[in-house]
Amino acid sequence: MKYPLRFLFLISVLGLAEASAQVKIKSISLSDTIIYATVDRPGDLYVITKGGQIQRFAPDATLGVVYKHGPVPTQFDPRDGSRLFAYFRNDRHYAFYNPSFDMTASYHLDSSFVIEPWLVTISGDHDIWVVDAADGSLKKVTQATETVDIDVKIPAGLYKDIKAFTSLREYQGFVFLLQPHKGIQVFSRMGKWLRTIESPTLNSFNFIGEELYYIEKDRLKFFNLFTAETREQPLLQPAHFVLVTDERIYSVKNKTIDFFTPKP
Repeated sequence: MKYPLRFLFLISVLGLAEASAQVKIKSISLSDTIIYATVDRPGDLYVITKGGQIQRFAPDATLGVVYKHGPVPTQFDPRDGSRLFAYFRNDRHYAFYNPSFDMTASYHLDSSFVIEPWLVTISGDHDIWVVDAADGSLKKVTQATETVDIDVKIPAGLYKDIKAFTSLREYQGFVFLLQPHKGIQVFSRMGKWLRTIESPTLNSFNFIGEELYYIEKDRLKFFNLFTAETREQPLLQPAHFVLVTDERIYSVKNKTIDFFTPKP
Protein backbone atom coordinates (compact mmCIF):
# COMPACT_ATOMS: atom_id res chain seq x y z
CA MET A 1 0.00 0.00 0.00
CA LYS A 2 1.33 3.43 -0.96
CA TYR A 3 0.83 6.49 1.24
CA PRO A 4 1.04 10.16 0.20
CA LEU A 5 4.28 11.87 1.11
CA ARG A 6 2.32 14.38 3.22
CA PHE A 7 0.89 11.52 5.32
CA LEU A 8 4.32 9.99 5.93
CA PHE A 9 5.71 13.39 6.88
CA LEU A 10 2.87 13.84 9.38
CA ILE A 11 3.61 10.47 11.00
CA SER A 12 7.28 11.44 11.30
CA VAL A 13 6.45 14.80 12.85
CA LEU A 14 4.04 13.22 15.34
CA GLY A 15 6.73 10.74 16.41
CA LEU A 16 9.22 13.53 16.98
CA ALA A 17 6.64 15.58 18.87
CA GLU A 18 5.88 12.64 21.13
CA ALA A 19 9.55 12.24 22.05
CA SER A 20 10.17 15.96 22.45
CA ALA A 21 7.18 16.35 24.80
CA GLN A 22 9.35 14.91 27.58
CA VAL A 23 11.46 17.43 29.49
CA LYS A 24 14.84 16.53 30.98
CA ILE A 25 15.04 17.93 34.51
CA LYS A 26 18.35 16.46 35.67
CA SER A 27 21.35 14.44 34.52
CA ILE A 28 23.61 12.57 36.96
CA SER A 29 26.95 10.87 36.31
CA LEU A 30 28.18 8.04 38.52
CA SER A 31 31.77 6.93 39.04
CA ASP A 32 31.00 3.29 38.17
CA THR A 33 29.14 1.54 35.35
CA ILE A 34 25.48 0.76 35.97
CA ILE A 35 24.65 -2.90 35.31
CA TYR A 36 21.03 -2.95 36.48
CA ALA A 37 18.25 -0.45 37.10
CA THR A 38 14.71 -0.77 38.42
CA VAL A 39 12.02 1.18 40.27
CA ASP A 40 9.84 0.53 43.30
CA ARG A 41 6.09 1.08 43.25
CA PRO A 42 6.23 4.63 44.71
CA GLY A 43 8.60 5.59 41.87
CA ASP A 44 12.09 5.71 43.38
CA LEU A 45 14.94 4.57 41.13
CA TYR A 46 17.48 1.91 42.17
CA VAL A 47 20.71 1.26 40.27
CA ILE A 48 23.33 -1.43 40.84
CA THR A 49 26.88 -0.70 39.75
CA LYS A 50 29.54 -3.08 38.52
CA GLY A 51 31.33 -2.79 41.87
CA GLY A 52 28.25 -4.03 43.75
CA GLN A 53 26.95 -0.71 45.04
CA ILE A 54 23.17 -0.12 45.21
CA GLN A 55 22.03 3.49 44.99
CA ARG A 56 18.50 4.83 45.41
CA PHE A 57 17.33 8.11 43.85
CA ALA A 58 14.10 10.00 44.50
CA PRO A 59 12.11 11.35 41.52
CA ASP A 60 13.68 14.79 42.09
CA ALA A 61 17.13 13.18 41.51
CA THR A 62 18.09 13.33 45.20
CA LEU A 63 20.40 10.49 46.22
CA GLY A 64 18.70 8.69 49.08
CA VAL A 65 20.80 5.71 50.15
CA VAL A 66 24.08 4.17 49.00
CA TYR A 67 24.57 0.54 50.03
CA LYS A 68 27.55 -1.76 49.55
CA HIS A 69 27.00 -5.32 50.72
CA GLY A 70 29.86 -7.01 48.92
CA PRO A 71 28.90 -9.26 46.00
CA VAL A 72 26.44 -8.08 43.39
CA PRO A 73 23.04 -9.68 44.07
CA THR A 74 21.88 -12.21 41.50
CA GLN A 75 18.35 -10.81 41.82
CA PHE A 76 17.18 -7.54 43.33
CA ASP A 77 13.58 -6.35 43.64
CA PRO A 78 12.62 -3.29 45.71
CA ARG A 79 8.90 -4.16 45.47
CA ASP A 80 6.94 -1.41 47.28
CA GLY A 81 10.09 0.22 48.71
CA SER A 82 9.45 -0.87 52.29
CA ARG A 83 10.75 -4.44 52.02
CA LEU A 84 13.60 -4.86 49.55
CA PHE A 85 14.49 -8.33 48.28
CA ALA A 86 17.90 -9.65 47.19
CA TYR A 87 19.10 -13.13 46.22
CA PHE A 88 22.76 -14.20 46.23
CA ARG A 89 23.38 -17.34 44.19
CA ASN A 90 26.94 -18.05 45.39
CA ASP A 91 25.90 -18.89 48.95
CA ARG A 92 22.26 -19.81 48.21
CA HIS A 93 20.69 -17.20 50.45
CA TYR A 94 18.13 -14.44 50.07
CA ALA A 95 17.57 -11.47 52.33
CA PHE A 96 15.15 -8.65 53.05
CA TYR A 97 16.11 -5.05 53.80
CA ASN A 98 14.27 -2.01 55.09
CA PRO A 99 14.39 1.33 53.18
CA SER A 100 17.67 2.20 54.93
CA PHE A 101 19.15 -1.08 53.64
CA ASP A 102 19.36 -2.61 57.11
CA MET A 103 18.93 -6.37 56.79
CA THR A 104 15.72 -7.49 58.51
CA ALA A 105 15.78 -11.20 57.63
CA SER A 106 17.97 -13.72 55.84
CA TYR A 107 17.25 -17.28 54.69
CA HIS A 108 19.36 -20.11 53.32
CA LEU A 109 17.91 -22.41 50.66
CA ASP A 110 18.30 -25.98 51.82
CA SER A 111 19.31 -28.51 49.16
CA SER A 112 16.72 -30.96 50.45
CA PHE A 113 13.98 -29.11 48.56
CA VAL A 114 15.87 -26.92 46.06
CA ILE A 115 18.96 -28.55 44.59
CA GLU A 116 20.41 -25.77 42.41
CA PRO A 117 18.59 -22.45 42.92
CA TRP A 118 19.49 -20.56 39.77
CA LEU A 119 17.01 -17.69 40.17
CA VAL A 120 14.92 -16.69 43.18
CA THR A 121 12.32 -13.96 43.64
CA ILE A 122 9.71 -12.94 46.17
CA SER A 123 6.02 -13.64 45.51
CA GLY A 124 3.09 -11.38 46.26
CA ASP A 125 2.13 -13.49 49.29
CA HIS A 126 5.70 -13.24 50.68
CA ASP A 127 6.75 -16.74 49.69
CA ILE A 128 9.38 -17.33 46.98
CA TRP A 129 9.60 -18.57 43.42
CA VAL A 130 12.69 -20.56 42.43
CA VAL A 131 14.12 -21.77 39.13
CA ASP A 132 15.91 -25.02 40.00
CA ALA A 133 18.61 -25.63 37.40
CA ALA A 134 19.08 -29.22 38.55
CA ASP A 135 15.82 -30.40 36.99
CA GLY A 136 14.61 -27.41 34.97
CA SER A 137 11.71 -26.74 37.30
CA LEU A 138 9.80 -23.72 38.56
CA LYS A 139 9.04 -24.06 42.26
CA LYS A 140 7.06 -22.02 44.76
CA VAL A 141 8.38 -22.41 48.29
CA THR A 142 6.63 -21.39 51.51
CA GLN A 143 9.16 -19.56 53.69
CA ALA A 144 7.66 -20.40 57.06
CA THR A 145 7.54 -24.17 56.57
CA GLU A 146 10.19 -24.57 53.85
CA THR A 147 7.77 -26.70 51.84
CA VAL A 148 7.40 -26.78 48.07
CA ASP A 149 3.82 -25.88 47.18
CA ILE A 150 4.23 -25.75 43.39
CA ASP A 151 6.74 -27.81 41.42
CA VAL A 152 6.37 -27.78 37.63
CA LYS A 153 8.76 -28.49 34.79
CA ILE A 154 9.50 -25.53 32.56
CA PRO A 155 8.57 -26.79 29.04
CA ALA A 156 11.76 -28.09 27.45
CA GLY A 157 10.93 -26.45 24.13
CA LEU A 158 11.29 -22.99 25.68
CA TYR A 159 15.05 -23.20 26.24
CA LYS A 160 18.26 -24.99 25.34
CA ASP A 161 20.08 -24.19 28.57
CA ILE A 162 18.11 -23.43 31.75
CA LYS A 163 20.96 -21.16 32.83
CA ALA A 164 20.25 -18.87 29.88
CA PHE A 165 17.42 -17.38 31.97
CA THR A 166 18.70 -14.28 33.77
CA SER A 167 15.72 -12.87 35.68
CA LEU A 168 12.67 -14.20 37.52
CA ARG A 169 9.85 -11.90 38.68
CA GLU A 170 6.25 -12.02 39.84
CA TYR A 171 3.71 -9.27 39.13
CA GLN A 172 -0.10 -9.07 39.06
CA GLY A 173 -0.41 -12.82 39.64
CA PHE A 174 1.91 -13.75 36.76
CA VAL A 175 5.45 -15.16 36.85
CA PHE A 176 8.03 -13.98 34.29
CA LEU A 177 11.30 -15.54 33.11
CA LEU A 178 13.69 -13.44 31.04
CA GLN A 179 15.78 -14.99 28.29
CA PRO A 180 17.93 -12.17 26.83
CA HIS A 181 17.76 -11.69 23.04
CA LYS A 182 14.87 -14.15 22.84
CA GLY A 183 12.01 -12.97 25.02
CA ILE A 184 10.01 -13.33 28.20
CA GLN A 185 8.24 -16.53 29.23
CA VAL A 186 4.99 -15.86 31.09
CA PHE A 187 3.48 -18.29 33.60
CA SER A 188 0.31 -18.30 35.70
CA ARG A 189 0.26 -18.09 39.50
CA MET A 190 0.13 -21.91 39.48
CA GLY A 191 3.24 -22.20 37.31
CA LYS A 192 1.45 -23.03 34.05
CA TRP A 193 3.18 -21.65 30.96
CA LEU A 194 0.95 -19.13 29.15
CA ARG A 195 2.89 -17.37 26.39
CA THR A 196 6.17 -16.01 25.07
CA ILE A 197 6.68 -12.28 24.55
CA GLU A 198 9.29 -12.39 21.81
CA SER A 199 12.02 -9.81 21.31
CA PRO A 200 15.44 -10.35 19.69
CA THR A 201 17.07 -7.41 21.48
CA LEU A 202 15.45 -7.57 24.92
CA ASN A 203 17.76 -7.47 27.96
CA SER A 204 15.46 -6.32 30.79
CA PHE A 205 11.84 -5.44 31.49
CA ASN A 206 9.66 -3.73 34.05
CA PHE A 207 6.02 -2.99 34.85
CA ILE A 208 3.62 -0.08 35.16
CA GLY A 209 -0.07 -0.57 35.93
CA GLU A 210 -1.34 -3.55 33.92
CA GLU A 211 1.52 -3.38 31.42
CA LEU A 212 4.93 -4.94 31.00
CA TYR A 213 7.42 -2.83 29.03
CA TYR A 214 10.87 -3.27 27.51
CA ILE A 215 13.33 -1.72 25.06
CA GLU A 216 13.47 -3.09 21.53
CA LYS A 217 15.98 -1.29 19.35
CA ASP A 218 14.94 2.38 19.39
CA ARG A 219 11.42 1.77 20.72
CA LEU A 220 9.84 1.29 24.13
CA LYS A 221 7.25 -1.47 23.81
CA PHE A 222 4.32 -2.09 26.15
CA PHE A 223 2.34 -5.33 26.57
CA ASN A 224 -0.96 -5.44 28.49
CA LEU A 225 -0.90 -8.48 30.78
CA PHE A 226 -4.67 -8.95 30.75
CA THR A 227 -5.69 -8.07 27.18
CA ALA A 228 -2.42 -8.85 25.31
CA GLU A 229 -2.77 -5.47 23.58
CA THR A 230 0.50 -3.79 22.61
CA ARG A 231 1.65 -0.25 22.04
CA GLU A 232 5.00 1.46 21.57
CA GLN A 233 6.71 4.81 21.59
CA PRO A 234 10.13 6.08 20.46
CA LEU A 235 12.94 6.17 22.99
CA LEU A 236 13.85 9.63 24.18
CA GLN A 237 17.50 8.77 23.55
CA PRO A 238 19.70 5.64 23.33
CA ALA A 239 19.62 3.82 26.69
CA HIS A 240 20.41 0.49 28.32
CA PHE A 241 17.51 0.85 30.77
CA VAL A 242 14.35 2.95 30.66
CA LEU A 243 12.08 3.02 33.72
CA VAL A 244 8.62 4.56 33.57
CA THR A 245 6.58 5.81 36.53
CA ASP A 246 3.61 8.16 36.85
CA GLU A 247 5.98 10.98 37.79
CA ARG A 248 9.21 10.31 35.92
CA ILE A 249 10.95 8.57 33.05
CA TYR A 250 14.47 7.44 33.94
CA SER A 251 16.91 6.88 31.08
CA VAL A 252 20.05 4.97 32.11
CA LYS A 253 23.17 4.28 30.07
CA ASN A 254 26.68 3.32 31.20
CA LYS A 255 27.40 5.76 34.08
CA THR A 256 24.66 8.30 33.34
CA ILE A 257 21.09 8.73 34.61
CA ASP A 258 18.77 11.24 32.95
CA PHE A 259 15.53 12.28 34.68
CA PHE A 260 12.57 13.27 32.47
CA THR A 261 9.04 14.39 33.17
CA PRO A 262 6.50 12.20 31.32
CA LYS A 263 4.23 13.61 28.66
CA PRO A 264 1.09 15.25 30.17
